[in-house]
Amino acid sequence: SLVAVAGVATTYQTGEVFASDHDDGENDFKERALNLTDHFAFKSSDPATPNDLSMIMYFNPRALPGKNYFLNTNARYEFHVSNVAANTSAASFNENFVFRFEAAAADATGVQAVTLTVLKDGVVQGTPHSGTTTGYADSKAGGASLKIFSDSAGDINFKYFIGMRADSFTFDVVRFFQVRKFLADRFFGGAGGAGDPTAVGRLAPNCKGQGLLAGVLGTPELDGDDVNLFNPPECAPDFTKNYNVTAIVLNVPIADLGGTIFDTWSTVSVAQ
Repeated sequence: SLVAVAGVATTYQTGEVFASDHDDGENDFKERALNLTDHFAFKSSDPATPNDLSMIMYFNPRALPGKNYFLNTNARYEFHVSNVAANTSAASFNENFVFRFEAAAADATGVQAVTLTVLKDGVVQGTPHSGTTTGYADSKAGGASLKIFSDSAGDINFKYFIGMRADSFTFDVVRFFQVRKFLADRFFGGAGGAGDPTAVGRLAPNCKGQGLLAGVLGTPELDGDDVNLFNPPECAPDFTKNYNVTAIVLNVPIADLGGTIFDTWSTVSVAQ
């Protein structure tokens, strides 16, 4: 069996560590290319590589359509893999494997040279691999236009792609903050912070026009959802719609990782 536990963090080698959610803005310590938004890990769904572990990291949130965004040339973009005994084991954060991507400045076509270094238990394996990112036009074209590199480091095989992709994250941000305020008012507002029952009447109807408890206090609703906190998928506005991200996609044969159950996480780090 394969269990991949995904953790996301942005790490700075100044001794400071900043966790990162999907899009928590930019500041002096974390500009867009250092803003790690998502980490995914799963058994490959590609029929050609059914026994690979696939890992993906996203960064450069809210990337505009038609525009290329780049890796920071002072940063290390890393996937970390820890072998664990069981899917109930406590996270150890042992770095049994690290896949480290570093990039040079973009050329005139918007392509960056990339170096992938593979470490096993802290020891560099083989010779660092040289590849490139995929430029925006080729990323958009997809298929054979994608620059997909395959190689090995020691006895560890890998395949990877780096380029712009549509943001697959879906988030109804306006409704999220409406619901968060409602819950805070209802359970922690009012006199003495004991909760404010009148908050129920202040939550706006969802995007189908359904009130919070309309299906309970009024006519039962045909959609079977009588309590309407969040917007239903058919009309919920997606905050990330039409935005892109930069993705690093890495495939590694599970057999090369010395186990079948893993903790995985991604980091972006910059030198002091």
